[in-house]
Amino acid sequence: MPVKTEWTTNTFGHVYKGRSLFKGKTPFQTMEIFKDQTFGTMLFLDGKIQISYGDENRYHQYLVSAPLLAHKNPESICIIGGGDCFAIEEAVKFKSLKRILMLEIDKGVVDFCRKNYPAIEKCLRDKRVEIVYGDARQWMEKNSNAFDALIIDLTEPHGPSKMLYTREFYRLCKKRLKQKGIIAIHTDNYYLFPESFATIYKTFHSVFPNILTARVDMPCFGMGWTYRMASASPISLKVIDGNIRKLKKQGITFDQFTPSLYLVQPTHEELNVLKKRGRLSTDRKPFDKFAKMEKYVTR
Repeated sequence: MPVKTEWTTNTFGHVYKGRSLFKGKTPFQTMEIFKDQTFGTMLFLDGKIQISYGDENRYHQYLVSAPLLAHKNPESICIIGGGDCFAIEEAVKFKSLKRILMLEIDKGVVDFCRKNYPAIEKCLRDKRVEIVYGDARQWMEKNSNAFDALIIDLTEPHGPSKMLYTREFYRLCKKRLKQKGIIAIHTDNYYLFPESFATIYKTFHSVFPNILTARVDMPCFGMGWTYRMASASPISLKVIDGNIRKLKKQGITFDQFTPSLYLVQPTHEELNVLKKRGRLSTDRKPFDKFAKMEKYVTR
């Protein structure tokens, strides 16, 4: 049975036993779909796992549903990245949304997932969904649209995506949020990637001081992962709890999401990483997570 190895760092990685369903290239990156008994189908971009069918709910409920649940009445959402479209699948659950926009540079990933995941094909038929293909940052600079929720669903800061992790980009995001809008991002693992973890947090926090953090186990990543959401004013867990109860009455549940994770305090080790590691990522000096990694880590 075929074995796939994913290198996480220069000296540590994961092994998956199953079969490769697809290997190919888009104009922007390599892509592979691999299937095993533990996670089902998994999407790899440039050798790095992005999502698995087994636990994508966990990923997207903290990245997408959390900020929507934290908003009293979200009517618009903009997803930056998110080519696998599972962020859209999560967003369409919210009937209050009138506009679901995704800005994605790689149409090849969208087309592939639409063809191979029936759930994605179904959600993309929702009339509220709009996909714009191209550079998300350029679109945001040219369009003054404001949103109730901004979701930053990107590959890790490397290559072109690193310019969407800078202080200037977060300032642009702030301009594209409505007064009570909420932004959500994923922010890495502090033990394996202390520089990336601390840099993303410090850069994000320099623009958005009111941050809530959830520390979540991600089985397909083989590590814990952090999700953060922020707003111009403090975010209320009572609003999240209330919206969860309302949606449950409508038959919508979030089986891998719990607001209580936002109450977990950071460990001394994590605080020490934030104190001693990382820097501000700027347009003039953007942070690249894999700059010092061996080429085999990112293929």
